[in-house]
Amino acid sequence: MDKRQAVQQHLEKALDEIRVQIFDKAAARILALKDDEKVPATQLAEELAREIIQADGKPMTGPQVYPTLKIFLRGLPCFEITRGAHGGIKPLKQNADPVAQPAADADDGDRKTIVPQ
Repeated sequence: MDKRQAVQQHLEKALDEIRVQIFDKAAARILALKDDEKVPATQLAEELAREIIQADGKPMTGPQVYPTLKIFLRGLPCFEITRGAHGGIKPLKQNADPVAQPAADADDGDRKTIVPQ
């Protein structure tokens, strides 16, 4: 196996680990939310981090997991993601008017709404 193949194989293994340990678990937790329930992204990151054990035997921390979780949350359909003390991830109401809710990137606004097309 040459270097390029070895690196590609390592990359695929790392991405699989991220998918299983962060993305799949985050999706399951988010999909389990009831219509009137929300979870702050920081809290979700903390929950996921506790399950990921590092090489030194200690669990990861929420701030370590949050940047990767944020990649998953960007563009997440059927959920509203708001920032701030009263923000969080919550299911869109079935009859929500997507025009009435301003969309903004998580880095430059208070609210981000993704509506399935």
